[in-house]
Amino acid sequence: MGESLKLKVPASTANLGVGFDSIGLALNKFLYVEAEVSADDRWHFHHKGDNLHGLPTDEHHLIYQVVQFLEQKYDMSVPPLDVTMRSEIPLARGLGSSASALVAGIYLADFFGHLQLSEFEMVEAATEIEGHPDNVAPVIYGGMIAGFYNHETKETYISSIEPPYVNLVITIPSYELKTHDSRQVLPKSFEHEQAVQYSAISNTMLSALMQHDYQLAGMLMEMDGFHEPYRQDLIPEFQRVKALGREYHAYATVISGAGPTILTLIDPSKSGKLVRRLNKELPDCESELISVNKSGIIVEKVYD
Repeated sequence: MGESLKLKVPASTANLGVGFDSIGLALNKFLYVEAEVSADDRWHFHHKGDNLHGLPTDEHHLIYQVVQFLEQKYDMSVPPLDVTMRSEIPLARGLGSSASALVAGIYLADFFGHLQLSEFEMVEAATEIEGHPDNVAPVIYGGMIAGFYNHETKETYISSIEPPYVNLVITIPSYELKTHDSRQVLPKSFEHEQAVQYSAISNTMLSALMQHDYQLAGMLMEMDGFHEPYRQDLIPEFQRVKALGREYHAYATVISGAGPTILTLIDPSKSGKLVRRLNKELPDCESELISVNKSGIIVEKVYD
């Protein structure tokens, strides 16, 4: 009996300003994956659409590397697969394209390797590869997740947070910004006083979000000192998007993940006006409304 797996994997945004490497939110843009056992005992990757242009089609593919990691971790084997992918998530734009592919690889290894992993075990495996759970956990669970990975003990800690009742606007520049390059501009360390300050801001922002005090939460999101002051110069459009957001009383404008996508949180009554203004004044970018994904990855198992 033949078997195949279909996956609908959400995008994600991370950090929300002050939640550097610890807060993530799943978004309703998707990576679509279909996989079945290969007929010629070799791995194949078929990419449809511009968003996957240039990716490897052989064993250099991220999904193959993730499957290899799971094979070694659990001492099992996965048969070579024929994988077809289509994506709404642009590459290297700070919308979790690699996290979505990583999670897809874990689900493929679980299904075709007959692992029977729990969702939390999948989060643990993804976090071990990624180094932090901020993108991968929301992709699996949906919604908003705060998390921490202890690199010494290899333990993962996550907590679900009710997503904010606001509209989200993303502004996607036409150029890529690799996470590695975006991390290169960050300082290696902070003074203790600075670390305490930014940690306090982050904690207070989360509390304000939980109380649905978006004015306060947004104000604090824009007080980040861990990454945005160093990355914003890599994104020429950032200050203009922030200024336009303020004209429409947006709660906050922050860098999505490592960038260059820019995320604006705004009242629903003003979001459409802002999107139209952004598209008019920044024609080299693509601005759009996007909603929070609450379901996480959707899995369909097909048996012939």
